[in-house]
Amino acid sequence: MKYYSYLEPTEEGNVILTKSEQEIIDSYYDFWYDRMCKKFGKGHVDANYTKHDCIDDWVVTYWAWQVNNE
Repeated sequence: MKYYSYLEPTEEGNVILTKSEQEIIDSYYDFWYDRMCKKFGKGHVDANYTKHDCIDDWVVTYWAWQVNNE
């Protein structure tokens, strides 16, 4: 499983948080899927997109980078 880190701003300064691919799917997929269906239509999304596309969009949105957490 891959892990991704990103900066989360707090009152004390930035904190680096790390999420697994599964955590990203659990927290972001429903929102992402709904927005994609509104933009492209459910049939198109179901035929052309995967959960990996959701992770890719999350990485871009959060300016995240892949890390090695073994």
